[in-house]
Amino acid sequence: MALQAIHVQCTHCQHQFKEIPERSFLGFQKLDFPHCHEKVIYPLTSGFRTTYFIIAAVIALSIIVNLSQGQIGFPGLIGLAIIYALIRDWQIRKSINSI
Repeated sequence: MALQAIHVQCTHCQHQFKEIPERSFLGFQKLDFPHCHEKVIYPLTSGFRTTYFIIAAVIALSIIVNLSQGQIGFPGLIGLAIIYALIRDWQIRKSINSI
């Protein structure tokens, strides 16, 4: 699905403009501001965020089931990437809301 143009404000120079973002590996919106050429990452879209929460919940349930059966539970690389993405998304949204 193609991304729509969004109104953004640079966290570095505070200029505003409208641009179509690109996607990073984990689904974050990447923008290159024309005024200061700063590369800024914007939060996940709600679709990515919801999908990551659902996958994290399934992974957490599987770990709990494994632990209840006496086995070792570990989220794996995908689980760790999803946890990182959700934490990073929370940090980015927090910093953007403070502007």
